[in-house]
Amino acid sequence: MSVVVVNRYRLQADSSVLGGTALVIIIGALSLTPAIFILVNSFNVAQHAESWRFGAQGWADAFGNRQTLSAMGYSFLLSIRSLIGIALAFVLSWLLVRIRIPCRRFIELSLWIGYFLPALPLALSWILLLDGDYGIVNRILKPIGWSFNIYSIYGIIWVHLTATIVPVMTILLTPALRQLDASLEEAGRVCGAGPVQTIRRVLLPVLAPALLTVFLAGVIRGLEAFEIEQVLGTRVGIYVYATRIYDLIQSEPPYFSQAMALSTLFLGVLFVLAMLYQHFVGERQIATISGRGVSFRPMEIGKSRFLISGILIGFVLIAVYLPFGILLTGSFMKLFGFFHINEPFTASHWVSVVKDNVFLSSLQSSLFLGITTAGIGLILYSMLAYALVRCSLAGKKVLNILIWLPWAVPGILLGLSFLSLLLSVPMLYPLYGTYGSLVLILLVKEMPIGVHMMKTALVQTAEELEHVARVCGAGWFITYRRIILPMVSPMLVSIFAIVFMAAVKDISTIILLGSGTTKPLSLLMMSYSMAGEMQAAAIIGVILSLLGVAVALISRRYGLRLGTEAH
Repeated sequence: MSVVVVNRYRLQADSSVLGGTALVIIIGALSLTPAIFILVNSFNVAQHAESWRFGAQGWADAFGNRQTLSAMGYSFLLSIRSLIGIALAFVLSWLLVRIRIPCRRFIELSLWIGYFLPALPLALSWILLLDGDYGIVNRILKPIGWSFNIYSIYGIIWVHLTATIVPVMTILLTPALRQLDASLEEAGRVCGAGPVQTIRRVLLPVLAPALLTVFLAGVIRGLEAFEIEQVLGTRVGIYVYATRIYDLIQSEPPYFSQAMALSTLFLGVLFVLAMLYQHFVGERQIATISGRGVSFRPMEIGKSRFLISGILIGFVLIAVYLPFGILLTGSFMKLFGFFHINEPFTASHWVSVVKDNVFLSSLQSSLFLGITTAGIGLILYSMLAYALVRCSLAGKKVLNILIWLPWAVPGILLGLSFLSLLLSVPMLYPLYGTYGSLVLILLVKEMPIGVHMMKTALVQTAEELEHVARVCGAGWFITYRRIILPMVSPMLVSIFAIVFMAAVKDISTIILLGSGTTKPLSLLMMSYSMAGEMQAAAIIGVILSLLGVAVALISRRYGLRLGTEAH
Protein backbone atom coordinates (compact mmCIF):
# COMPACT_ATOMS: atom_id res chain seq x y z
CA MET A 1 0.00 0.00 0.00
CA SER A 2 2.80 2.42 0.93
CA VAL A 3 4.55 1.68 -2.38
CA VAL A 4 1.37 2.62 -4.28
CA VAL A 5 1.07 5.89 -2.33
CA VAL A 6 4.73 6.74 -2.91
CA ASN A 7 4.42 6.02 -6.62
CA ARG A 8 1.29 8.17 -6.80
CA TYR A 9 3.07 11.11 -5.17
CA ARG A 10 6.07 10.66 -7.45
CA LEU A 11 3.73 10.65 -10.47
CA GLN A 12 2.05 13.84 -9.26
CA ALA A 13 5.43 15.49 -8.64
CA ASP A 14 6.69 14.46 -12.07
CA SER A 15 3.48 15.79 -13.68
CA SER A 16 3.88 19.07 -11.80
CA VAL A 17 7.46 19.52 -12.99
CA LEU A 18 6.72 18.45 -16.58
CA GLY A 19 3.57 20.55 -16.86
CA GLY A 20 5.18 23.61 -15.32
CA THR A 21 8.30 23.26 -17.47
CA ALA A 22 6.24 22.87 -20.65
CA LEU A 23 4.19 25.98 -19.90
CA VAL A 24 7.29 28.02 -18.99
CA ILE A 25 8.94 27.02 -22.29
CA ILE A 26 5.86 27.81 -24.41
CA ILE A 27 4.97 31.11 -22.73
CA GLY A 28 8.64 32.05 -22.49
CA ALA A 29 9.09 31.53 -26.23
CA LEU A 30 6.19 33.93 -26.90
CA SER A 31 6.93 36.61 -24.31
CA LEU A 32 10.70 36.43 -23.84
CA THR A 33 11.55 36.55 -27.54
CA PRO A 34 10.55 40.22 -27.97
CA ALA A 35 12.21 41.10 -24.65
CA ILE A 36 15.49 39.39 -25.62
CA PHE A 37 15.34 40.98 -29.06
CA ILE A 38 15.03 44.42 -27.48
CA LEU A 39 17.74 43.85 -24.86
CA VAL A 40 20.27 42.48 -27.36
CA ASN A 41 19.64 45.18 -29.96
CA SER A 42 19.94 47.95 -27.37
CA PHE A 43 23.69 47.17 -27.50
CA ASN A 44 23.84 46.99 -31.31
CA VAL A 45 25.62 50.09 -32.63
CA ALA A 46 26.03 48.81 -36.20
CA GLN A 47 24.98 51.20 -38.94
CA HIS A 48 23.03 48.54 -40.84
CA ALA A 49 20.20 46.43 -39.41
CA GLU A 50 21.54 43.23 -40.93
CA SER A 51 24.92 43.54 -39.14
CA TRP A 52 25.72 43.51 -35.44
CA ARG A 53 28.40 45.34 -33.44
CA PHE A 54 28.46 45.52 -29.65
CA GLY A 55 28.47 48.86 -27.85
CA ALA A 56 26.67 50.95 -25.24
CA GLN A 57 26.49 54.15 -27.28
CA GLY A 58 22.73 53.76 -27.73
CA TRP A 59 22.24 53.79 -23.95
CA ALA A 60 24.49 56.82 -23.53
CA ASP A 61 22.74 58.76 -26.31
CA ALA A 62 19.25 57.81 -25.12
CA PHE A 63 19.65 58.76 -21.46
CA GLY A 64 21.98 61.67 -22.15
CA ASN A 65 19.31 63.41 -24.20
CA ARG A 66 17.22 66.05 -22.41
CA GLN A 67 14.21 65.32 -24.58
CA THR A 68 14.32 61.68 -23.52
CA LEU A 69 14.55 62.59 -19.84
CA SER A 70 11.70 65.06 -20.24
CA ALA A 71 9.59 62.38 -21.96
CA MET A 72 10.20 59.95 -19.10
CA GLY A 73 9.23 62.62 -16.59
CA TYR A 74 5.99 63.41 -18.42
CA SER A 75 5.20 59.69 -18.66
CA PHE A 76 5.41 59.13 -14.92
CA LEU A 77 3.59 62.41 -14.24
CA LEU A 78 0.72 61.34 -16.47
CA SER A 79 0.60 57.98 -14.67
CA ILE A 80 -1.37 59.75 -11.96
CA ARG A 81 -4.41 59.18 -14.18
CA SER A 82 -4.33 55.50 -13.17
CA LEU A 83 -4.78 56.43 -9.49
CA ILE A 84 -7.66 58.75 -10.37
CA GLY A 85 -9.11 56.14 -12.71
CA ILE A 86 -9.06 53.21 -10.26
CA ALA A 87 -10.75 55.34 -7.58
CA LEU A 88 -13.48 56.54 -9.97
CA ALA A 89 -13.93 53.07 -11.48
CA PHE A 90 -14.28 51.43 -8.05
CA VAL A 91 -16.96 53.94 -7.00
CA LEU A 92 -18.78 53.57 -10.32
CA SER A 93 -18.65 49.76 -10.18
CA TRP A 94 -19.89 49.67 -6.59
CA LEU A 95 -22.78 52.03 -7.35
CA LEU A 96 -23.79 50.10 -10.46
CA VAL A 97 -23.66 46.69 -8.78
CA ARG A 98 -24.58 47.32 -5.14
CA ILE A 99 -27.08 50.19 -5.36
CA ARG A 100 -30.43 50.04 -7.13
CA ILE A 101 -30.30 53.30 -9.09
CA PRO A 102 -32.41 54.34 -12.11
CA CYS A 103 -30.91 53.80 -15.56
CA ARG A 104 -27.94 51.79 -14.23
CA ARG A 105 -28.00 49.49 -17.28
CA PHE A 106 -27.87 52.51 -19.58
CA ILE A 107 -24.94 53.94 -17.58
CA GLU A 108 -22.98 50.69 -17.64
CA LEU A 109 -23.66 50.16 -21.33
CA SER A 110 -22.48 53.72 -22.00
CA LEU A 111 -19.17 52.97 -20.28
CA TRP A 112 -18.74 49.91 -22.50
CA ILE A 113 -19.42 52.09 -25.53
CA GLY A 114 -16.94 54.68 -24.24
CA TYR A 115 -14.16 52.11 -24.03
CA PHE A 116 -14.92 50.72 -27.49
CA LEU A 117 -14.73 54.14 -29.16
CA PRO A 118 -11.34 54.44 -30.95
CA ALA A 119 -8.88 56.72 -29.15
CA LEU A 120 -7.57 58.58 -32.20
CA PRO A 121 -10.96 59.87 -33.49
CA LEU A 122 -12.00 60.75 -29.93
CA ALA A 123 -8.91 62.92 -29.56
CA LEU A 124 -9.90 64.67 -32.78
CA SER A 125 -13.42 65.17 -31.40
CA TRP A 126 -12.10 66.83 -28.25
CA ILE A 127 -9.95 69.09 -30.41
CA LEU A 128 -13.09 70.24 -32.23
CA LEU A 129 -14.67 70.90 -28.83
CA LEU A 130 -11.79 72.46 -26.87
CA ASP A 131 -9.28 73.88 -29.36
CA GLY A 132 -8.27 77.39 -28.31
CA ASP A 133 -9.04 78.92 -31.74
CA TYR A 134 -12.03 77.08 -33.19
CA GLY A 135 -13.26 74.76 -30.40
CA ILE A 136 -17.05 74.82 -30.09
CA VAL A 137 -17.09 74.88 -26.29
CA ASN A 138 -14.44 77.58 -26.07
CA ARG A 139 -16.35 79.73 -28.59
CA ILE A 140 -19.46 79.44 -26.41
CA LEU A 141 -17.54 80.26 -23.21
CA LYS A 142 -15.46 83.08 -24.71
CA PRO A 143 -17.96 85.89 -23.86
CA ILE A 144 -17.70 85.09 -20.12
CA GLY A 145 -13.91 84.80 -20.21
CA TRP A 146 -13.64 81.03 -19.75
CA SER A 147 -11.65 78.61 -21.89
CA PHE A 148 -10.19 75.12 -21.75
CA ASN A 149 -6.85 74.08 -23.24
CA ILE A 150 -7.02 70.56 -24.63
CA TYR A 151 -3.30 70.72 -25.52
CA SER A 152 -2.06 70.28 -21.95
CA ILE A 153 -1.36 67.76 -19.21
CA TYR A 154 -4.92 68.19 -17.97
CA GLY A 155 -6.34 67.74 -21.48
CA ILE A 156 -4.42 64.50 -22.03
CA ILE A 157 -5.49 63.16 -18.62
CA TRP A 158 -9.12 64.09 -19.30
CA VAL A 159 -9.24 62.35 -22.68
CA HIS A 160 -7.56 59.24 -21.26
CA LEU A 161 -9.90 59.09 -18.26
CA THR A 162 -13.04 59.43 -20.34
CA ALA A 163 -11.97 57.45 -23.40
CA THR A 164 -10.05 54.51 -21.94
CA ILE A 165 -9.16 54.35 -18.25
CA VAL A 166 -12.44 54.78 -16.37
CA PRO A 167 -14.52 52.74 -18.87
CA VAL A 168 -12.15 49.76 -19.06
CA MET A 169 -11.46 49.70 -15.32
CA THR A 170 -15.19 49.77 -14.63
CA ILE A 171 -15.78 46.99 -17.16
CA LEU A 172 -13.16 44.82 -15.44
CA LEU A 173 -14.17 45.57 -11.85
CA THR A 174 -17.93 45.18 -12.34
CA PRO A 175 -17.84 41.39 -12.96
CA ALA A 176 -15.56 40.94 -9.92
CA LEU A 177 -18.08 42.82 -7.75
CA ARG A 178 -20.96 40.83 -9.21
CA GLN A 179 -19.23 37.65 -8.10
CA LEU A 180 -18.76 39.03 -4.58
CA ASP A 181 -21.33 37.84 -2.06
CA ALA A 182 -23.21 40.93 -0.84
CA SER A 183 -23.81 39.23 2.51
CA LEU A 184 -20.18 40.03 3.40
CA GLU A 185 -21.03 43.73 3.35
CA GLU A 186 -24.34 43.11 5.09
CA ALA A 187 -22.48 41.34 7.90
CA GLY A 188 -20.20 44.36 8.29
CA ARG A 189 -23.15 46.71 8.54
CA VAL A 190 -24.87 44.43 11.06
CA CYS A 191 -21.73 44.64 13.21
CA GLY A 192 -22.03 48.45 13.22
CA ALA A 193 -19.55 49.35 10.47
CA GLY A 194 -20.38 52.38 8.32
CA PRO A 195 -20.12 52.44 4.50
CA VAL A 196 -16.52 53.71 4.46
CA GLN A 197 -15.37 51.20 7.08
CA THR A 198 -17.17 48.36 5.29
CA ILE A 199 -15.44 49.25 2.04
CA ARG A 200 -12.04 49.58 3.73
CA ARG A 201 -12.25 46.47 5.95
CA VAL A 202 -14.31 44.14 3.75
CA LEU A 203 -14.44 45.08 0.08
CA LEU A 204 -10.90 46.32 -0.51
CA PRO A 205 -9.13 43.28 1.04
CA VAL A 206 -11.36 40.82 -0.82
CA LEU A 207 -11.05 42.66 -4.14
CA ALA A 208 -7.31 43.34 -3.75
CA PRO A 209 -6.26 40.93 -6.56
CA ALA A 210 -8.71 42.47 -9.02
CA LEU A 211 -7.94 46.05 -7.97
CA LEU A 212 -4.18 45.59 -8.17
CA THR A 213 -4.40 43.80 -11.51
CA VAL A 214 -6.57 46.54 -13.01
CA PHE A 215 -4.37 49.29 -11.52
CA LEU A 216 -1.14 47.78 -12.85
CA ALA A 217 -2.81 47.25 -16.22
CA GLY A 218 -3.72 50.94 -16.23
CA VAL A 219 -0.19 52.03 -15.30
CA ILE A 220 1.42 49.84 -17.95
CA ARG A 221 -1.04 50.79 -20.65
CA GLY A 222 -0.58 54.42 -19.67
CA LEU A 223 3.19 54.20 -20.06
CA GLU A 224 2.83 52.79 -23.57
CA ALA A 225 -0.06 55.09 -24.63
CA PHE A 226 0.65 56.67 -27.99
CA GLU A 227 -2.17 58.10 -30.12
CA ILE A 228 -3.62 60.66 -27.70
CA GLU A 229 -0.20 61.92 -26.60
CA GLN A 230 0.95 62.18 -30.21
CA VAL A 231 -2.07 64.28 -31.22
CA LEU A 232 -2.46 66.46 -28.12
CA GLY A 233 1.01 66.63 -26.61
CA THR A 234 3.71 66.93 -29.24
CA ARG A 235 2.50 70.28 -30.61
CA VAL A 236 3.10 71.90 -27.20
CA GLY A 237 6.31 70.05 -26.38
CA ILE A 238 4.77 67.27 -24.25
CA TYR A 239 6.59 64.09 -25.27
CA VAL A 240 6.08 60.84 -23.42
CA TYR A 241 7.82 57.49 -23.36
CA ALA A 242 5.95 55.97 -26.32
CA THR A 243 6.05 59.05 -28.56
CA ARG A 244 9.78 59.41 -27.92
CA ILE A 245 10.36 55.78 -29.01
CA TYR A 246 8.19 56.38 -32.07
CA ASP A 247 10.24 59.46 -33.03
CA LEU A 248 13.50 57.53 -32.64
CA ILE A 249 12.23 54.73 -34.90
CA GLN A 250 10.77 57.11 -37.49
CA SER A 251 13.92 59.24 -37.73
CA GLU A 252 16.11 59.11 -40.85
CA PRO A 253 18.21 57.13 -40.16
CA PRO A 254 16.30 55.39 -37.35
CA TYR A 255 17.93 55.25 -33.91
CA PHE A 256 17.04 51.66 -33.10
CA SER A 257 19.60 51.18 -30.34
CA GLN A 258 18.29 54.22 -28.43
CA ALA A 259 14.69 53.04 -28.83
CA MET A 260 15.67 49.57 -27.62
CA ALA A 261 17.53 51.04 -24.63
CA LEU A 262 14.43 52.97 -23.55
CA SER A 263 12.31 49.85 -23.95
CA THR A 264 14.77 47.84 -21.87
CA LEU A 265 14.24 50.32 -19.03
CA PHE A 266 10.50 49.70 -19.44
CA LEU A 267 11.19 45.97 -19.06
CA GLY A 268 12.92 46.65 -15.75
CA VAL A 269 10.02 48.79 -14.49
CA LEU A 270 7.57 46.07 -15.43
CA PHE A 271 9.66 43.41 -13.69
CA VAL A 272 9.47 45.41 -10.47
CA LEU A 273 5.71 45.85 -10.87
CA ALA A 274 5.28 42.12 -11.50
CA MET A 275 7.26 41.24 -8.38
CA LEU A 276 5.17 43.67 -6.31
CA TYR A 277 2.03 42.10 -7.75
CA GLN A 278 3.23 38.64 -6.76
CA HIS A 279 4.11 39.83 -3.24
CA PHE A 280 0.83 41.59 -2.46
CA VAL A 281 -1.60 39.30 -4.28
CA GLY A 282 0.01 35.89 -3.94
CA GLU A 283 -1.20 35.29 -0.38
CA ARG A 284 -4.46 37.23 -0.68
CA GLN A 285 -6.66 34.82 -2.58
CA ILE A 286 -10.14 34.79 -1.11
CA ALA A 287 -13.01 32.71 -2.50
CA THR A 288 -16.27 34.64 -2.54
CA ILE A 289 -18.48 32.08 -4.30
CA SER A 290 -18.91 28.77 -2.54
CA GLY A 291 -21.45 26.01 -2.15
CA ARG A 292 -23.55 27.87 0.41
CA GLY A 293 -26.26 30.39 -0.39
CA VAL A 294 -25.14 33.81 -1.53
CA SER A 295 -26.76 37.20 -1.93
CA PHE A 296 -26.45 39.48 -4.96
CA ARG A 297 -29.44 41.75 -4.28
CA PRO A 298 -28.76 45.52 -4.68
CA MET A 299 -29.49 47.87 -1.80
CA GLU A 300 -32.34 50.41 -1.66
CA ILE A 301 -31.16 53.90 -0.64
CA GLY A 302 -34.27 56.05 -1.07
CA LYS A 303 -34.58 59.28 -3.05
CA SER A 304 -30.84 59.92 -3.14
CA ARG A 305 -30.66 57.29 -5.87
CA PHE A 306 -32.05 59.85 -8.35
CA LEU A 307 -29.25 62.33 -7.57
CA ILE A 308 -26.60 59.61 -7.99
CA SER A 309 -28.19 58.46 -11.24
CA GLY A 310 -28.33 62.05 -12.53
CA ILE A 311 -24.62 62.62 -11.80
CA LEU A 312 -23.61 59.39 -13.54
CA ILE A 313 -25.84 60.07 -16.55
CA GLY A 314 -24.33 63.55 -16.83
CA PHE A 315 -20.83 62.05 -16.76
CA VAL A 316 -21.50 59.54 -19.57
CA LEU A 317 -23.28 62.17 -21.68
CA ILE A 318 -20.25 64.47 -21.50
CA ALA A 319 -17.56 61.78 -21.61
CA VAL A 320 -19.06 59.40 -24.18
CA TYR A 321 -21.93 60.75 -26.24
CA LEU A 322 -20.71 64.33 -26.72
CA PRO A 323 -17.41 63.38 -28.42
CA PHE A 324 -19.13 60.60 -30.36
CA GLY A 325 -21.69 63.12 -31.62
CA ILE A 326 -18.91 65.48 -32.68
CA LEU A 327 -17.12 62.61 -34.40
CA LEU A 328 -20.28 61.70 -36.28
CA THR A 329 -20.81 65.34 -37.23
CA GLY A 330 -17.22 65.65 -38.44
CA SER A 331 -17.67 62.68 -40.76
CA PHE A 332 -20.34 64.64 -42.68
CA MET A 333 -18.34 67.86 -43.01
CA LYS A 334 -16.98 69.16 -46.30
CA LEU A 335 -13.89 70.44 -44.47
CA PHE A 336 -13.11 68.87 -41.11
CA GLY A 337 -13.46 71.46 -38.34
CA PHE A 338 -14.93 74.28 -40.47
CA PHE A 339 -18.47 74.77 -39.16
CA HIS A 340 -18.94 78.31 -40.38
CA ILE A 341 -18.60 77.92 -44.15
CA ASN A 342 -21.64 77.90 -46.41
CA GLU A 343 -23.32 74.49 -46.55
CA PRO A 344 -20.66 72.78 -44.38
CA PHE A 345 -22.19 69.28 -44.49
CA THR A 346 -22.21 66.61 -47.18
CA ALA A 347 -22.66 62.84 -47.46
CA SER A 348 -20.28 62.47 -50.40
CA HIS A 349 -17.40 61.31 -48.21
CA TRP A 350 -19.51 58.48 -46.80
CA VAL A 351 -20.48 57.34 -50.29
CA SER A 352 -16.85 57.36 -51.44
CA VAL A 353 -15.55 55.42 -48.43
CA VAL A 354 -18.31 52.80 -48.26
CA LYS A 355 -18.15 52.05 -52.00
CA ASP A 356 -14.37 51.65 -51.90
CA ASN A 357 -13.28 48.01 -52.24
CA VAL A 358 -10.43 48.71 -49.84
CA PHE A 359 -12.96 49.59 -47.12
CA LEU A 360 -14.95 46.37 -47.67
CA SER A 361 -11.77 44.29 -47.53
CA SER A 362 -10.64 46.08 -44.35
CA LEU A 363 -14.04 45.54 -42.71
CA GLN A 364 -13.82 41.80 -43.39
CA SER A 365 -10.25 41.76 -42.08
CA SER A 366 -11.27 43.54 -38.85
CA LEU A 367 -14.18 41.19 -38.16
CA PHE A 368 -12.11 38.08 -38.85
CA LEU A 369 -9.18 39.36 -36.80
CA GLY A 370 -11.34 40.35 -33.83
CA ILE A 371 -13.45 37.19 -33.69
CA THR A 372 -10.50 34.84 -34.22
CA THR A 373 -8.25 36.55 -31.67
CA ALA A 374 -10.99 36.80 -29.02
CA GLY A 375 -12.23 33.25 -29.58
CA ILE A 376 -8.82 31.59 -29.46
CA GLY A 377 -7.70 33.90 -26.68
CA LEU A 378 -10.66 33.09 -24.47
CA ILE A 379 -9.85 29.38 -24.63
CA LEU A 380 -6.12 29.80 -24.11
CA TYR A 381 -6.40 32.44 -21.37
CA SER A 382 -9.01 30.52 -19.38
CA MET A 383 -7.05 27.26 -19.59
CA LEU A 384 -3.80 28.95 -18.61
CA ALA A 385 -5.46 30.79 -15.72
CA TYR A 386 -7.03 27.55 -14.50
CA ALA A 387 -3.66 25.81 -14.58
CA LEU A 388 -2.09 28.61 -12.54
CA VAL A 389 -4.87 28.77 -9.95
CA ARG A 390 -5.98 25.16 -9.55
CA CYS A 391 -3.10 22.94 -10.67
CA SER A 392 0.12 22.10 -8.84
CA LEU A 393 2.74 23.34 -11.27
CA ALA A 394 6.43 23.98 -10.82
CA GLY A 395 7.61 27.47 -11.68
CA LYS A 396 4.34 29.34 -11.11
CA LYS A 397 6.08 32.57 -10.08
CA VAL A 398 8.26 32.53 -13.19
CA LEU A 399 5.23 31.81 -15.32
CA ASN A 400 3.29 34.74 -13.85
CA ILE A 401 6.14 37.11 -14.64
CA LEU A 402 6.43 35.76 -18.19
CA ILE A 403 2.73 36.40 -18.69
CA TRP A 404 3.19 40.06 -17.72
CA LEU A 405 6.14 40.63 -20.09
CA PRO A 406 4.24 41.46 -23.33
CA TRP A 407 2.97 44.64 -21.71
CA ALA A 408 6.55 45.72 -21.09
CA VAL A 409 7.10 46.12 -24.82
CA PRO A 410 5.55 49.12 -26.60
CA GLY A 411 3.33 48.03 -29.46
CA ILE A 412 5.58 49.37 -32.21
CA LEU A 413 8.59 47.45 -30.84
CA LEU A 414 6.57 44.31 -30.21
CA GLY A 415 5.61 44.40 -33.88
CA LEU A 416 9.21 45.09 -34.91
CA SER A 417 10.53 42.13 -32.89
CA PHE A 418 7.92 39.77 -34.34
CA LEU A 419 8.65 41.07 -37.84
CA SER A 420 12.35 40.33 -37.39
CA LEU A 421 11.51 36.88 -36.02
CA LEU A 422 9.24 36.05 -38.94
CA LEU A 423 11.83 37.16 -41.48
CA SER A 424 14.80 35.43 -39.82
CA VAL A 425 13.29 32.03 -38.94
CA PRO A 426 12.61 30.01 -42.13
CA MET A 427 9.84 27.89 -40.62
CA LEU A 428 7.96 31.04 -39.54
CA TYR A 429 8.39 32.97 -42.77
CA PRO A 430 5.15 31.62 -44.35
CA LEU A 431 3.23 33.49 -41.61
CA TYR A 432 4.54 36.85 -42.82
CA GLY A 433 1.78 39.00 -44.31
CA THR A 434 -0.98 36.60 -43.23
CA TYR A 435 -3.73 36.73 -40.64
CA GLY A 436 -1.79 34.12 -38.67
CA SER A 437 0.95 36.60 -37.79
CA LEU A 438 -1.57 39.28 -36.76
CA VAL A 439 -3.58 36.88 -34.59
CA LEU A 440 -0.41 35.53 -32.96
CA ILE A 441 0.97 38.93 -31.98
CA LEU A 442 -2.40 40.16 -30.70
CA LEU A 443 -2.83 36.99 -28.62
CA VAL A 444 0.55 37.65 -27.04
CA LYS A 445 -0.19 41.33 -26.43
CA GLU A 446 -3.57 40.72 -24.74
CA MET A 447 -2.36 37.71 -22.74
CA PRO A 448 -1.62 39.65 -19.51
CA ILE A 449 -5.09 41.14 -19.08
CA GLY A 450 -6.89 37.99 -20.27
CA VAL A 451 -5.03 35.57 -18.00
CA HIS A 452 -4.92 37.71 -14.86
CA MET A 453 -8.56 38.75 -14.97
CA MET A 454 -9.50 35.10 -15.45
CA LYS A 455 -7.31 34.25 -12.46
CA THR A 456 -9.18 36.84 -10.41
CA ALA A 457 -12.52 35.26 -11.33
CA LEU A 458 -11.28 31.74 -10.58
CA VAL A 459 -9.79 32.76 -7.24
CA GLN A 460 -13.22 34.00 -6.16
CA THR A 461 -14.76 30.57 -6.90
CA ALA A 462 -14.27 28.05 -4.09
CA GLU A 463 -12.63 24.72 -4.94
CA GLU A 464 -15.32 22.84 -3.00
CA LEU A 465 -17.65 23.23 -5.98
CA GLU A 466 -15.22 21.21 -8.11
CA HIS A 467 -14.71 18.66 -5.32
CA VAL A 468 -18.46 18.04 -5.14
CA ALA A 469 -18.65 17.55 -8.90
CA ARG A 470 -15.81 15.04 -8.86
CA VAL A 471 -17.36 13.14 -5.97
CA CYS A 472 -20.48 12.85 -8.14
CA GLY A 473 -18.38 11.23 -10.87
CA ALA A 474 -17.72 14.19 -13.18
CA GLY A 475 -14.34 14.28 -14.87
CA TRP A 476 -12.09 17.31 -15.13
CA PHE A 477 -13.47 18.53 -18.44
CA ILE A 478 -17.12 18.14 -17.40
CA THR A 479 -16.40 19.94 -14.12
CA TYR A 480 -14.64 22.75 -15.94
CA ARG A 481 -17.41 23.12 -18.54
CA ARG A 482 -20.47 22.63 -16.29
CA ILE A 483 -19.27 24.25 -13.04
CA ILE A 484 -16.36 26.64 -13.51
CA LEU A 485 -17.16 28.33 -16.82
CA PRO A 486 -20.81 29.17 -15.93
CA MET A 487 -19.70 30.68 -12.62
CA VAL A 488 -17.18 33.00 -14.28
CA SER A 489 -19.28 33.68 -17.39
CA PRO A 490 -19.62 37.46 -16.78
CA MET A 491 -15.84 37.77 -16.74
CA LEU A 492 -15.55 35.55 -19.83
CA VAL A 493 -17.91 37.78 -21.76
CA SER A 494 -16.03 40.89 -20.61
CA ILE A 495 -12.69 39.45 -21.66
CA PHE A 496 -14.05 38.33 -25.06
CA ALA A 497 -15.42 41.81 -25.75
CA ILE A 498 -12.25 43.57 -24.57
CA VAL A 499 -9.91 41.32 -26.59
CA PHE A 500 -12.17 41.62 -29.65
CA MET A 501 -12.16 45.41 -29.60
CA ALA A 502 -8.47 45.57 -28.69
CA ALA A 503 -7.71 43.52 -31.81
CA VAL A 504 -10.02 45.64 -33.96
CA LYS A 505 -8.69 49.00 -32.67
CA ASP A 506 -4.99 48.17 -32.45
CA ILE A 507 -2.67 50.26 -34.60
CA SER A 508 0.88 50.34 -33.23
CA THR A 509 1.31 46.59 -32.69
CA ILE A 510 0.26 45.42 -36.15
CA ILE A 511 1.26 48.39 -38.30
CA LEU A 512 4.51 46.69 -39.38
CA LEU A 513 2.87 43.30 -39.98
CA GLY A 514 -0.26 44.28 -41.90
CA SER A 515 -0.28 43.89 -45.67
CA GLY A 516 -2.59 44.99 -48.46
CA THR A 517 -4.72 41.88 -48.05
CA THR A 518 -4.76 41.91 -44.25
CA LYS A 519 -5.20 45.63 -43.50
CA PRO A 520 -7.95 46.09 -40.86
CA LEU A 521 -10.03 49.23 -40.41
CA SER A 522 -7.70 50.61 -37.73
CA LEU A 523 -4.75 50.74 -40.15
CA LEU A 524 -6.99 52.16 -42.88
CA MET A 525 -8.08 54.91 -40.46
CA MET A 526 -4.43 55.63 -39.64
CA SER A 527 -3.59 55.84 -43.35
CA TYR A 528 -6.39 58.35 -43.94
CA SER A 529 -5.24 60.43 -40.94
CA MET A 530 -1.62 60.50 -42.07
CA ALA A 531 -2.74 61.53 -45.57
CA GLY A 532 -4.79 64.42 -44.16
CA GLU A 533 -8.14 62.90 -45.20
CA MET A 534 -9.75 63.64 -41.84
CA GLN A 535 -13.34 63.17 -43.03
CA ALA A 536 -12.56 59.64 -44.23
CA ALA A 537 -10.70 58.93 -40.97
CA ALA A 538 -13.72 60.17 -39.01
CA ILE A 539 -16.00 57.88 -41.04
CA ILE A 540 -13.85 54.86 -40.21
CA GLY A 541 -13.87 55.99 -36.58
CA VAL A 542 -17.68 56.15 -36.59
CA ILE A 543 -17.90 52.66 -38.11
CA LEU A 544 -15.48 51.25 -35.53
CA SER A 545 -17.51 52.99 -32.83
CA LEU A 546 -20.77 51.46 -34.10
CA LEU A 547 -19.04 48.08 -34.16
CA GLY A 548 -18.05 48.70 -30.54
CA VAL A 549 -21.65 49.61 -29.66
CA ALA A 550 -22.86 46.33 -31.17
CA VAL A 551 -20.26 44.33 -29.26
CA ALA A 552 -21.12 46.18 -26.05
CA LEU A 553 -24.85 45.49 -26.47
CA ILE A 554 -24.30 41.80 -27.15
CA SER A 555 -21.76 41.43 -24.34
CA ARG A 556 -23.95 43.20 -21.81
CA ARG A 557 -27.01 41.16 -22.74
CA TYR A 558 -25.38 37.75 -22.65
CA GLY A 559 -22.98 38.55 -19.82
CA LEU A 560 -25.75 39.59 -17.47
CA ARG A 561 -27.98 36.70 -18.52
CA LEU A 562 -25.23 34.11 -18.09
CA GLY A 563 -24.29 35.59 -14.74
CA THR A 564 -27.90 35.45 -13.52
CA GLU A 565 -28.31 31.85 -14.69
CA ALA A 566 -25.06 30.78 -13.03
CA HIS A 567 -25.98 32.35 -9.70
